[in-house]
Amino acid sequence: MGRFTKPRAKVCRRLGLMVFNNGNVEKAYLKRENIGFGRRKPSEYGIRLTEKQKIMHYYGLREKQMRKLFSEAKAAKGDAGQNFLALCERRLDNAIFAAGFAMSRASARQFVAHGHVLVNGKKCTIPSCQVNVGDTITVKDKAGSQKVIDTAVELRSGYSCPEWVAADAKSRSIRVLRLPIREDVMLPVNEQLVVEFYSR
Repeated sequence: MGRFTKPRAKVCRRLGLMVFNNGNVEKAYLKRENIGFGRRKPSEYGIRLTEKQKIMHYYGLREKQMRKLFSEAKAAKGDAGQNFLALCERRLDNAIFAAGFAMSRASARQFVAHGHVLVNGKKCTIPSCQVNVGDTITVKDKAGSQKVIDTAVELRSGYSCPEWVAADAKSRSIRVLRLPIREDVMLPVNEQLVVEFYSR
């Protein structure tokens, strides 16, 4: 996703949810209570759009990426909404953030794009790459690359990664144990409304 330059706290207030991993945005979001005077009751379309926007900003996706993922989710077996969230979770940049190796999904995305990450021993510069069960994600054997990971791990001390990934801070590696399920998604969103949005 291209760099998001609009006021992030305003987006969070509109969605009623912190969708950005940024301390300054959180302070601004909490500083001004979202009272909502003068707002009209949202339409059915507006409600569905809001749920879709939550996912888009939370994972840092473009609309084109969202539609592509939804098409894949709809074509797969099972619930389309849960498939959609699982595909978002399985993005390489999200896996790195979920493991605690980055301060935000945006920084994880940049880390991958700059060529610091290896997937199963091969260099990968595509943040949207889907990880699979058994994949091993490691960091390049360079001081600069490893320092970024070490700093993130230190600042996020006490963080527990979801059960679908296993992180080893000492070796700076991540192992995908299983595919993510709905319970692994921390974002409070009604994915069924997102399915209805794209199916209209």
